[in-house]
Amino acid sequence: MRLAVDARGEVDEELLAFGKQLGATDAIGGYGNSLSTDKGYYDYQDLVRLRKRFEDAGLALAAIENVPPDWSHKIKLGLPGRDQQIENWCKTLTNMGGAGIPVLGYNFMLRSDRGYGWRTSRSAAGRGGTQVTTFDYDVARDATQTVWDPPVTEQLEVTDEQMWDNFTYFLKAVIPVAEQAGVRMGLHPDDPPISPLAGVARIFRSHSALRRLIETVPSEYNGLEFCQGTVSEMPENVIDAIRYFGSRGKIFYVHFRNVSGPVPSFSETFIDEGYVNMAEAMQAYSEVGFDGPMIDDHVPGVVGDKSGYRSRAFAMGYIKGLIDFATLGTGGH
Repeated sequence: MRLAVDARGEVDEELLAFGKQLGATDAIGGYGNSLSTDKGYYDYQDLVRLRKRFEDAGLALAAIENVPPDWSHKIKLGLPGRDQQIENWCKTLTNMGGAGIPVLGYNFMLRSDRGYGWRTSRSAAGRGGTQVTTFDYDVARDATQTVWDPPVTEQLEVTDEQMWDNFTYFLKAVIPVAEQAGVRMGLHPDDPPISPLAGVARIFRSHSALRRLIETVPSEYNGLEFCQGTVSEMPENVIDAIRYFGSRGKIFYVHFRNVSGPVPSFSETFIDEGYVNMAEAMQAYSEVGFDGPMIDDHVPGVVGDKSGYRSRAFAMGYIKGLIDFATLGTGGH
């Protein structure tokens, strides 16, 4: 297991140095990383330059997470134009393979004006007055499709069956290209894992749905961007999911975060105060042989922390300590 720095937004030399100084060996990048979005797919030369930028800072670019939302919303909704978006997705996979970037993290959620991870508050008070995000389905359940970004221009109701049909169509088209390119595709579960929201079913909300994902197109290139926080929001035991998917080599990288409890309502917490035993979780990753990167995610806003580095440093140090204990200490083997 390897500590990675979350570099999905805009990257500067300070962030790269921060990650390296805290012991990260890897980075997870994203479309905020000066990647051109003009073509509808990631350009080969842009990807090579990005990989080299991280390598020059002593970090391996382990994955790119997500494409811009207007590159995939027609795929997700089964709208006219989805085949062109799929063709562009395949170009991204081919270019990532050529550029030596091994994983594409993605999701099958629509993006709302609240982001991919739908929250009903981003200013709730956590431990010691920290600022945390929360979700309450009672607040969100009556939302309309006006929240979607890109906007949905017609009255929309999308069922589980329709979403599964759209997803299967997409996955059968892209996984053969991913295999050829040597790029693993890791799906982020729906956050929050509850359905529907604003007229659209959210199908990746349970362990059984994630099992169906890997069975839809069996391939070593089809797996999970395992957001432990999101899986912890599901009613089932997250440790069971770590063991099931990790033992099958289906966890490609991890968002290592904690929450107060499962849906229908929860808050995001400091890594050490949620309801999941994070030491037990780390031990489970170790025992199933997971050896990929882990990043902090959705850290609380602490006092005076305008850059976010204070809270992230706490989370990254905690992760590194648990990794060392699970793999090198008395908890390892």
